[in-house]
Amino acid sequence: MNDKERLKWAFEQSSTFFNLLTTIRSRRVGRGYRIDSGTQMKHPVTGRTLTQGEGPAKFISKKEPLPLTKLEEALICWSACGPNGLVAWDISVDGGFHELTWIAGRTAPAPGNSHATDLLVINDTGAYIYKPSLERSGPIEIKSEADYDKVIRWYEDGLIQILDERPDIDFGLRAPGAPNAVLMGPYQFNINMPGSTWFLPLTDAGWLNSALINFMDFWKYYMVDEWNGGRPAGLEKWIGEGMLELPTTIAGEEQLIFQVEQFPTGAMVQNMRLATEAMGLGSWVFCGFNPDVLMGAMPEITRGLGFHVEAPNPKAPISTGQTKIFGIEGVKEATYVPSPRYKSAEQLVKAWYNEKYGEGGVLHRGENNYLRKVGSPWNKATAEKVIAHPKTRPPEWVQEACIAYIEYCVKTFGQWPVTYNPMQAHFGAVIHNIDVEYYDTYYNEGYVNDRIRNRSKIWHD
Repeated sequence: MNDKERLKWAFEQSSTFFNLLTTIRSRRVGRGYRIDSGTQMKHPVTGRTLTQGEGPAKFISKKEPLPLTKLEEALICWSACGPNGLVAWDISVDGGFHELTWIAGRTAPAPGNSHATDLLVINDTGAYIYKPSLERSGPIEIKSEADYDKVIRWYEDGLIQILDERPDIDFGLRAPGAPNAVLMGPYQFNINMPGSTWFLPLTDAGWLNSALINFMDFWKYYMVDEWNGGRPAGLEKWIGEGMLELPTTIAGEEQLIFQVEQFPTGAMVQNMRLATEAMGLGSWVFCGFNPDVLMGAMPEITRGLGFHVEAPNPKAPISTGQTKIFGIEGVKEATYVPSPRYKSAEQLVKAWYNEKYGEGGVLHRGENNYLRKVGSPWNKATAEKVIAHPKTRPPEWVQEACIAYIEYCVKTFGQWPVTYNPMQAHFGAVIHNIDVEYYDTYYNEGYVNDRIRNRSKIWHD
């Protein structure tokens, strides 16, 4: 088969969703791995000595690592967060319309369709961030065989390289003075091994805080400072019937946004597991490692991915808010104030408004409007009514209140958000070619299915 034929097979002949659910599971032992081995080895990437105890299923793979192909990675990336047309945006203008951000859809859902989560890809050639553009061709992107190769194009155009080698991360990584504390998790002996690809959703958990516009306009919420006697957090001017009516704490509001901005990660990982199962690859999903170390927050131990990290903020009221990881300028940046991108509350809030209502935005009232120039889920007449409707824009006082609230947090606590680091990456999947010998030796029948045993007939030349 060539890649065109493989794409056709993937879209038209691979197993059904319900069939895949009957066999889907993690398969952690890939080619070149070892488990329960009772051995020492030098990690092939980092050179550190790794020690593994002996267990009842002792196994050292004799097979050479076999990296995923470009097409395999492209399909997995697309399954995670690739373009899939335009979202329906079927929410009432009187029921929270301001919370929606973009209209360009992806294969996994996100609160407010925020696009806050992209995909970190680590393989033998380096580290990349997969973030396809906002361009869409219509309500459905892949309608026929003629569209299948878009998956490859989105991968080629949307994959941004940030390292030209694997990061210096492995099971043997330790902090000074803690030789037995495994920073990457006690069950990750085979992490970052040659031949594997680590797909890790990377979330800017500050992005969706543009929902503050909706919280104040439709929800009528205002924040109070629980660390300073419960006083209104810079919002006294707007408290009253018809404007800001219901108090909530700063931490409560931030926990809400943090929580909802994490659900895309789970959806993306499940999509990747299903894609992996369809292709007969092994998937190994996990958290339990230190993402701050991976991103570069402890350079005395490892450079990691080399993200820009702010100095710890001593004014943060709780420890989880002391670290702020910015990321990589122009590639993947976290949303917080003050930051290299948003030095003031006013700059950030105006950026939120400009993204939706300014030139090129979905609700811009001029000709340079996304719905008019790129695409719309609505028919033309409805789209024009949506653009012109007065309730698709919040009243002016909401912008002033958002700025005042964020300014209060920065003045009082030295930063906003107050309670967490916006850049998060704590759940993903390592995907690899399985060493079936391990499962044939130790496991009951059924853990290696025909998709795995016969995958070379489809996916390898």
